[in-house]
Amino acid sequence: MDLIGKDIKLVIDLSRKSMYFSSAPARVCLFGEHQDYLELKVIPAAINLRLQITSQKVRGNVIEVHSQDLDETTQIRIDIKHLEAEKGSLASYLEAGILALKIFKQDIAIPPLDVTVRSQIPIASGLSSSAALLVGWIKHLAGILELNLDERTIAELAYNAEHNFLKIPCGRMDQYVSSFGGIFSLVCKEKPTLNGLKYPNLGLIIVNSQIPKLTSNIHGEKVAKIKHVVDNYKKMFNKKLEDITTDFLQESKEKIKLDEFKIMKGVVSIKENTSIAEKELSKPTPDLELLGQLLTTQHDFLKNNIQVSLPLLDKIVEKGIKNGAMGGKLTGAGLGGSVVLLTEETNEKIVEKIKNDLKLPVYSVRIDKGAVFEVI
Repeated sequence: MDLIGKDIKLVIDLSRKSMYFSSAPARVCLFGEHQDYLELKVIPAAINLRLQITSQKVRGNVIEVHSQDLDETTQIRIDIKHLEAEKGSLASYLEAGILALKIFKQDIAIPPLDVTVRSQIPIASGLSSSAALLVGWIKHLAGILELNLDERTIAELAYNAEHNFLKIPCGRMDQYVSSFGGIFSLVCKEKPTLNGLKYPNLGLIIVNSQIPKLTSNIHGEKVAKIKHVVDNYKKMFNKKLEDITTDFLQESKEKIKLDEFKIMKGVVSIKENTSIAEKELSKPTPDLELLGQLLTTQHDFLKNNIQVSLPLLDKIVEKGIKNGAMGGKLTGAGLGGSVVLLTEETNEKIVEKIKNDLKLPVYSVRIDKGAVFEVI
C-alpha cells in the first residue's frame, strides 16, 4: 500500500508543470537626483517594495500577461521584431525587454508563457516601478532560458530596453539598483563603476504625494535643458563637469545668464553634497543627523535650482522633519512622486504621526536585495 502511494505521488510530481518566479525591488535615490544622465555619482538604495512575476510554459505562440494591479490581460507574440504595443503600456515594456534580450542573444527562442505580474510599487510614484518591471522581466526570461546573466548584464539590458527601445531619457541608476540591490554609489558612465556600501542602521520612510511624477515628455524636456546648460558651460570654460566646483562657479557668475547659473549651481552643489554623503556612509557608524541635513539640503537645490519640486513635496519634507525625521528629499524625476525621509531604525511612531498629519500613503521601508529568480 505504501509503495502504491509513493508511485502515485511520483506520477503527480512528474506531471506538474514548473512554475517560474522572479522579483525586483523599487528604489530610492538617496543622493544625486538628476545626476545620473550627466554621468555623475549617485547613491541609490533598493527597498523592500517589490514587483513579482510568475509564469508557466504553455502551448501556442504568444505570451499572455495578467496584471493584477492594472486589472488587465494582454498578449505578446513571441516572434516580435519591433515594438507593437501602445507606448507606455505594460505590453510595451515587456516587448522592449524581449527585444533587448534577442539582440543580446540572437539564437534564443522565447517560449510561450502564461504570466502574472503583481507589484507593491505604486506606479508613477518616483520609485522606479518601470525599472523593476524590466529588470524583473529580463531576469525572469534569462532564468527560464538558463542564460546565467550577471547583475550588470541584466541592468544593461533593462537600460537598453528603456532608453533605446522605449526612448525614455533615463540614466542607468534605476536599472542597476534594481538588479544589484543594497545601497551603493554609482558613477553613471557608459561602463558604470559601482562602490558597495554597508547597510547602515537607518530607517527610511516613503511618503507618496499621489501626484504622478513627470511624464516622459516633460521629463525629456527638463533633461534636455539641463544637459544643454551643462554642455555650454563645459565648452565655455573648457572644464569637465567632475572638476567644476561651487567656488569656480561663483567666480564665473557674471559671464553666464542668471537662469543658467541657477541650474549649474544646483547640479554642482548636488554633486558636492553627494560626495560628502558617500564619505559619511562609508564610515562604520554614519552620523544620521548629518545625512539627514544633507538630504534636506539636496531637496532645497532640487526645489530652487533644478526646479522639480512642488509645494506638496516641500510640505511633506517639512512635516516629516517636524514629526521626527532627520531630513528628507523628493526621490525620482520630481514634480510629483514621492519623498524619502531619513529616521532612526525604529520609526513606527514617526510613521503614524506623518500618516495622521498628511493623510497620504506612508511606508516604512528597509534596504533590500536585488532581483531574484527561482523555479518553484
